[in-house]
Amino acid sequence: MIKEREPVLEKLSIVFQVLLTICCFIGSKWFIDEFFHPIQGDSSEYKIILFIIIPLWIIILEQFNLGGGLRLKMYSTLFVEYFTAIIVGNVLLYSIIVILDLESVSRLVLAVFAISNLIVLYSYKFLLSALMKFIRRKGMNSRLILIIADKDSSFFIDRLIETTDWGYRIWAIMSDCNFIKSKYDQQYTILPYENDLSKIIDDKAIDEVIYCKSYFDQNEIQNFVYTCAEVGVVFRMQSQLLNCVKMQSTLSFLNQMPFLTFRNTPDNYLALKFKTFLDFTISLIVLIILSPFMLIIAIMIKRDGGPVFFLQERMGLHGRRFACIKFRTMVVNAERMQASLMGLNEQEGPVFKIKNDPRITKIGRFLRKTSMDELPQFINVLQGHMSLVGPRPPIPSEVKQYKRWQNRRLSMKPGITCIWQVSGRNNIPFEQWMKMDMQYIDTWSLKLDFIILLKTVKVVFTGDGQ
Repeated sequence: MIKEREPVLEKLSIVFQVLLTICCFIGSKWFIDEFFHPIQGDSSEYKIILFIIIPLWIIILEQFNLGGGLRLKMYSTLFVEYFTAIIVGNVLLYSIIVILDLESVSRLVLAVFAISNLIVLYSYKFLLSALMKFIRRKGMNSRLILIIADKDSSFFIDRLIETTDWGYRIWAIMSDCNFIKSKYDQQYTILPYENDLSKIIDDKAIDEVIYCKSYFDQNEIQNFVYTCAEVGVVFRMQSQLLNCVKMQSTLSFLNQMPFLTFRNTPDNYLALKFKTFLDFTISLIVLIILSPFMLIIAIMIKRDGGPVFFLQERMGLHGRRFACIKFRTMVVNAERMQASLMGLNEQEGPVFKIKNDPRITKIGRFLRKTSMDELPQFINVLQGHMSLVGPRPPIPSEVKQYKRWQNRRLSMKPGITCIWQVSGRNNIPFEQWMKMDMQYIDTWSLKLDFIILLKTVKVVFTGDGQ
């Protein structure tokens, strides 16, 4: 029964959300009229927009699958989907307004409409989800499922039993495992594994089949998938492979051939593109504003003799090499002197660091203390070699000594600042430094970048750099 009614409920949900969207548009126009200024011009153009919104929002909500239920979807994922859908919808709506030359439509109304539409639609789905979870905990709106299991499936089965708001009700477990039989035979029907799956799902109103064996045969899985697909039963597979790799996996297509893709680096396309945009914009502004100050620094360095800038080959994204630019803070022959100072190295691992390095010049010590020696690296950001925030770019000789897992720090574009930069630098052991970079990659977000940038400003003004 659930299988038959859910498509109808999805259509009704989309219709209701379109009605809410129309109310948001009308309410936005009323809000601007009432609290700001009466909108001048032809009001009939707003009626045209309403007729455009109806089919446009139906298509967008269907394309983003926002009419479906939320049985397993997280609220954060739902918000991102609605945010993206509203952005796409309003960009298309604005484009249509420009094409049709509807000059009377207030841009302020469109802005208020976009914000209110996001809040209203997400709140509707959030409250609906909370209500449905409450109903499922009471035993209603449940899905009848068959689990194909082995010994390693007990953890999943136990969690399914405990999480009642998912709304899954186990009808039977198909398994030949003695452990599964002894543990669950008092609660559920245990079917022999050799049973014909097609006969089972034909005789019983099964909504979903969940396959959670550790090891499987490709032909067996294919037969199960086709058997379920023939009668419209959902087939889910919980693979031990996905548990082991602990990465985000997605189904992608290359030349119409399906691939299961595993990724252990950030892949939020819009957020990463926005990060690149911010990198370029902020770097350009900083270089313009600080150019007089950087000129003064350059003159002071030049008075000591030697070049103003220090160019060093560094490793960037995926090991690409580039010339990292810094203000010179050491004597001219500093690199040749390094071999004689190796015994003074205070950093573990392949990195060479001395807190009171004798090669550092007077102006260089001030620049390092305030991290101002890094200012020319904004040029590297404009060139696309670096980012504002990211793991510090290593030199090739250091990378050769990395453990294999440490090479993953090259999977993100290197940055001018990072967690290590604002957390004590030389006081942090090399192994912990690498783990901090991995933590940054695994938890990356624009919010995290913003926090690190604020902490970097503090380091600059308090002189905590080393």
